[in-house]
Amino acid sequence: MSGPPLDSSAEERRLRLVYVAAANRQEARRLGEGAVERRLAACASYWPIRSVYWWKGAMERSPEQAVLLKTSGKKLGALFRFLVREHSYEVPDILELKVPRAHEPYIRWLLESIDPETALVAAPARARRPAGPRARAGQGLRRTRAPRPRPY
Repeated sequence: MSGPPLDSSAEERRLRLVYVAAANRQEARRLGEGAVERRLAACASYWPIRSVYWWKGAMERSPEQAVLLKTSGKKLGALFRFLVREHSYEVPDILELKVPRAHEPYIRWLLESIDPETALVAAPARARRPAGPRARAGQGLRRTRAPRPRPY
């Protein structure tokens, strides 16, 4: 299986979650620790789940372990290849979840954890809007009026 296409440089820095269902706790631990040791993920969490799914024409019910890996777009392809290669299932469920927003210090820690050399080049800080005259005067936020009732 080929990994997802490489993201643009801005997208490479974005936080991604990768969800995988493993056959048991030992496999979940092996996949999670293997990904973190190889710096394909900064963190791995796993917990027990019960799954119901169709497999080869029959409905299956089985206890599994969910694995949640935290990574960046830059490491995504390599992480997918590792998981496919190391997973015991014939068709593992490996899902990428894009994270539209995350705590900035956590993102910095994640990038430093999985790619210490490139994390030193920090993302440009967002420019803050200068405070308006009311904020400078310490008057705080302005109250707004309640909406007018609509005639029906």
